[in-house]
Amino acid sequence: MKKKLLFIITTILILNTLTLPSIAAQEKLLQGSIESIDYVEGTITILDFHGKRQEIKVLPGTKIEMEGENTTINQLYFGQEVDVYHKDKEATRIIAYPEDDPERYGYILPGSRFKTGRVLFLTEDQIEIKNGDKREKYRITPSTTVYKKGEIASIIRIKEGDRVLLTFDDVYSSEVSTIRVEDEEEHIKGILRGKLTFVDKRKKEIHIQSPHIYKDNNSWVPYGQHLLRLKVNNDNLYNGSEKIDLAALGKLKGQTIYIAYSTAYGRPNVSKLQVKNGTARVYDSKIQDIEYGSGRMIVNKNLIHFNEGTIVVKDNRLVDILNMNLNDMVRVNADFKNGSTYASVVAINGSSILDDRVDETKLSIYIGRIEDIFDYEIEIGSLSRRLNHLKLTEDGTWEEERYNVRLALSEDTLIYDSQLKEIVPVQALMESRYFDLEDIRNTILRNRIRDKFYKDKTAYFVVRESGFGKELLALNIVPHINSLRYDINHSYSTLGNIKEINHDEKTLTLTNVRNFNTLNKNWESTSDQVLDISQGIILYNDLPIPMDKLYTLKAGLKVYVIKYKTTSEDIGYVLLIED
Repeated sequence: MKKKLLFIITTILILNTLTLPSIAAQEKLLQGSIESIDYVEGTITILDFHGKRQEIKVLPGTKIEMEGENTTINQLYFGQEVDVYHKDKEATRIIAYPEDDPERYGYILPGSRFKTGRVLFLTEDQIEIKNGDKREKYRITPSTTVYKKGEIASIIRIKEGDRVLLTFDDVYSSEVSTIRVEDEEEHIKGILRGKLTFVDKRKKEIHIQSPHIYKDNNSWVPYGQHLLRLKVNNDNLYNGSEKIDLAALGKLKGQTIYIAYSTAYGRPNVSKLQVKNGTARVYDSKIQDIEYGSGRMIVNKNLIHFNEGTIVVKDNRLVDILNMNLNDMVRVNADFKNGSTYASVVAINGSSILDDRVDETKLSIYIGRIEDIFDYEIEIGSLSRRLNHLKLTEDGTWEEERYNVRLALSEDTLIYDSQLKEIVPVQALMESRYFDLEDIRNTILRNRIRDKFYKDKTAYFVVRESGFGKELLALNIVPHINSLRYDINHSYSTLGNIKEINHDEKTLTLTNVRNFNTLNKNWESTSDQVLDISQGIILYNDLPIPMDKLYTLKAGLKVYVIKYKTTSEDIGYVLLIED
């Protein structure tokens, strides 16, 4: 009996051993495009042909191939098509395909044709991208969907220089199905200048000594490190107009170089590099004339040459030389050599938040009096008997309007009493019979609504205008600023980028600050500024942001501020923010 029992146990153990391979994880094939790469964690996110995302771990032993040769994770890029063989989300083998690989053609699943590149030009019905020297145009239709940060977004959030992934449902059509915008990690964090001291071809890394970072007032300040290492993951290296590789760059040790850099994945990366050739000159003015064919432009009455190696930055993006336009305000760092001036770095004043937009809408800011309130409408009236309501122009000046304007209200409109620092319910302002005033806890606010206090009061109106009318997005009522009706000179504009947010103190620190000088009508660079935003209305990509949602904002975002300054304190009453 014991022998029989022992035989049964032994048989079971042998069978379990034989079946273990079938229980172990099976190797699976995942096909799609790379949506993001985390070099620190060693993971890649794949968007498959069915629109689903999967995160895959890349191990040290994972075999990565491209065009039949072994490569590394550092050579993979956003939008690249890949075949990933994996077990339990751990990659065993990755086959990466270059753009337009003929092996990829054949039957196309919906949304599985991909094109990647940087946005060169964009209109409501067309997008032109550039990949290397190759330019391609595609059609945008009402059914084209834009994704940014994994969410559906408006087309106005696409900027020149953004890296995008286009997908198509029909391989034979130029109509874009989806546009996916790469995350901000690839945006330009700054422009560096320093002495090249070391080039490591194996690690694809360069070292620069005594780095300085460029500021908007055409100055260079110490970066904060004596020696800085940067990764080189592209071939955007230039010596003048000549594109060079790391080997050629290594022969230029000791030379001063300019670098537009990003901080993707927590480390500085070279986005574009230009070698300094000549003595430095700086210019800050409008482009008075430009010829793309000959590579020449006139800035501040000076002839300046530019080429493919010129570093051009706009809206924190690396853009093409074709994105420099007549009358653009630019700050040029140039090299003077052999009697000619060559642009090494061109910083274009970014597009104004108040400019006309791709979707044929625009934001406008008015100062006026609440003339009357209707059912989902509000009328802007004159500031005083001698001064009608005012509208802020794209140039930063206030212009008087001739006639009263009616604006459409909605339940999404943010109405703010900046004196009480309280949100006013839309239904309460319209005196709706469906709203119970007793629901308002603040006694002063409740009494103001009951007494119709807000009618005839001065306010800032933020409006989205289109061919369909004028929609009020936010209203900041400022009953405590009586002088606003008579002295508009204290209300002025500031541009900058968020440096720091203090949620407790309700303050915002801006860097790259430019104030509009109402006397000479120019934007002037200045030092960092701290704003009190407790009395302001904030809109982020057209969406009102209440004070308890300040955590949705982050450093680097672009800000347009309307301030009213009668003391040394800077108070922002309107803040328009975009990414």
